[in-house]
Amino acid sequence: NPQKPLWLNLGYWKEARTYPDACADMARKLAQAARLGPGDVVLDAGFGFGEQDLLWVREYDVARIIGVNVTKLHVEVAQQRMQAHGISDRVDLRLASATEIPLEAGSVDKVLALESAFHFDTRERFFEEAHRILKPGGRIATADCVPFVGEKPSGLVNELGWRRWGVPRANIYDRDAYRTKLQAHGFKDVEVESIRHHVFPGMHRYAEQRSRGVGMHDAAIELTEADVANC
Repeated sequence: NPQKPLWLNLGYWKEARTYPDACADMARKLAQAARLGPGDVVLDAGFGFGEQDLLWVREYDVARIIGVNVTKLHVEVAQQRMQAHGISDRVDLRLASATEIPLEAGSVDKVLALESAFHFDTRERFFEEAHRILKPGGRIATADCVPFVGEKPSGLVNELGWRRWGVPRANIYDRDAYRTKLQAHGFKDVEVESIRHHVFPGMHRYAEQRSRGVGMHDAAIELTEADVANC
């Protein structure tokens, strides 16, 4: 069903109380960080099933999105969805790697990665490629997963946990190091914001309901101030 959302992110639960709404709000949060707008040519790195691309075209009127993804099934399904929604002329989704982006230097306005960059081998290679393809004054925005500041990535239990998520060891570093690595690859005015309080409590409540057999589109979560504060 091309009308059924196929989101693949953890969700931004600051106001949303259902999984599809939270996922859409995460895509909006990233779009706002990137300052998406009409006329933008965008690179979407690791686009999943392309749900955010539908939203960015519909709500931000971007001119064109080029997506890269290394999972063939994701590419095929997402391409079919773009065709079904009548925007395949504006969204070009390709089987390609975010660490070897098949675009010319200085060819896009924005680079976005929605909960995908921690998988890239390596994330720093992606930063290098993103900087190469961005036009002067372009912006990169990622919604990413990193350890807490100061958390040591070298412990066996810690590392195994991240590796189960498919995170290369070279990508396990905190947000202070994240900022430093972006700067090292030529990015200026870097801002790094933790949004975990509006991600993990909501996702935890949602996962609890799903484990009890509640459908994805039927689950509705409630959060207390303590839930958010204690994350």
